[in-house]
Amino acid sequence: MNSLKAISLTLLATALTATAAPRFALVRIKDLYTALPATAALQQQIKSERDAIMKDQRAQQLRKIIGELQALQTQLSDKTNPLDEATNRKLARTYEIKRQEAQTLQQEFESFKTEREKLINRKMVEGMRASLDRIAKISAQVAKERGCDVVFDSSGDTNTGVPFVLFSKNALDLTADVKAALKDSEPASAKPPEAAGKAK
Repeated sequence: MNSLKAISLTLLATALTATAAPRFALVRIKDLYTALPATAALQQQIKSERDAIMKDQRAQQLRKIIGELQALQTQLSDKTNPLDEATNRKLARTYEIKRQEAQTLQQEFESFKTEREKLINRKMVEGMRASLDRIAKISAQVAKERGCDVVFDSSGDTNTGVPFVLFSKNALDLTADVKAALKDSEPASAKPPEAAGKAK
């Protein structure tokens, strides 16, 4: 009878273990992504490349021609200092030539700008994807080490704009642990000089 009771208790314990509720954890992906040195570096690089577009020779030349057109327009429309017919005709012809030049240059610049922005946007998406993949990988490692079964992004929204996690009661938040693990796994080249020095 005692052996039967022991077997029953063992079976009950096994069943309870097998049907135990999964252990959930939360991670704030948005906070982790913002804190990554790679994110700040990417944002700075993207800003520099976008600024460089507006410093392109075509943009500078276009600004110069627009200034000249405005000056010509002011001369042609100045009623307080009317021009003689020959000068008026000459300035009008100059204005039209410069207007056509500006139009052609603007089309060239817009085409250049569109292509550059496509490349910049592609680089931005690739950089973001690499960082997010790294966060997901480290989050999974930390969750596994902490004995979690499922991890949710508590900073994310669904495709309808509703927060993905609507409610959690005493759910384990792994954000700090993941942040520390990300910092430890940061490539030496991506760390600030003082941090890279300490890592040696």
